[in-house]
Amino acid sequence: MAYLKSDFIPFPSDSGQIIANLEAAYDQWHEARRTLASLPTSMFWQPKGDVEYLAVKKGGYDSATTKGVRSPETEALYDSFVAEKELAKKRAADADALIEQRALQYRALRLPVMLDKQGELLRALDVAGLLRYDLLVVGTNAFAAYETLCGVKFPAGNEPTQDFDLAWCRGSSVSLAMLVPDSDAKGRKSLMAVLQSIDSSYRLNPKKPYQAVNSAGYEVELLAAPSRAPLPRNEAFEPMVSLVEQEWLLRGKAVFAVVATQRHRACPLYVPDPRWMAVHKLWLARKPERNAQKKPKDARQGQVLLDACRYFLTDAYPLDIDFVLDLPEELRDLFNDWAQAAGYEPPNS
Repeated sequence: MAYLKSDFIPFPSDSGQIIANLEAAYDQWHEARRTLASLPTSMFWQPKGDVEYLAVKKGGYDSATTKGVRSPETEALYDSFVAEKELAKKRAADADALIEQRALQYRALRLPVMLDKQGELLRALDVAGLLRYDLLVVGTNAFAAYETLCGVKFPAGNEPTQDFDLAWCRGSSVSLAMLVPDSDAKGRKSLMAVLQSIDSSYRLNPKKPYQAVNSAGYEVELLAAPSRAPLPRNEAFEPMVSLVEQEWLLRGKAVFAVVATQRHRACPLYVPDPRWMAVHKLWLARKPERNAQKKPKDARQGQVLLDACRYFLTDAYPLDIDFVLDLPEELRDLFNDWAQAAGYEPPNS
């Protein structure tokens, strides 16, 4: 089926400014939290006999190391650390208050929201430098970003889900690591380490080593395209790397968006190109091994996303001849089926 433009409900006229304000407040918070994450956990004076040494702990469970005896140089180092940490804490607290204020305005307009537990996870991944650089949000949770991008409420596609899917993207063209020289992965937390910093009950499912589950049964899955294998050694997850369809989600231009959570926090989303996500979903709807109960939802999501691109994203994400020619044969046939049913003629580039 094809959706009509009238099936999509436009956001209120002032929504664009509200969304931009929320993202700006989140950027302030993110910068402050990244600064805090880069600083040692603590720095203190440690007496040894009649001498004091400047001790530093990089993490909560790390052993302290010393930076030398008390001297004008180590005192200056200590004072600088205290001042920088206090300033970053204040900036984070100020940004938190600003986010709550702007999220209240956002929620009043009934714009797309995420669950708070998902927001907490994504904020932690973003602060750890994994979201945008190593990880994309895929599946149903990506649709809040697509609605925000289009400025409309979709008639289908964003049904609630009880799990969370991430895709490994480092090394691909959609990873921001390709653009940022200092984004080396060395020393960063793994996905499991971030999950356990939020909820220590997260464990890998021994029967599905690509899935982590907490004590409440909430599932986080890591998917990876064959071209992304092998993952770094510090990653405990073992995603299936035989899923060729994951390659398609690493094409085109990824989307970054910030949406509010139910309890007035901010949630960052980094999701695949909506065109490639759409044809990916249509392909899943016909994949023989796919769970039959998921196929109707896949088909709805693919159709609504193609129509959203058609109506609202013609400049940034055109469904033109170049895009069609870039599709692999199995996806081109699906796109052509949709275009024929929708009466859509791809324009010249």
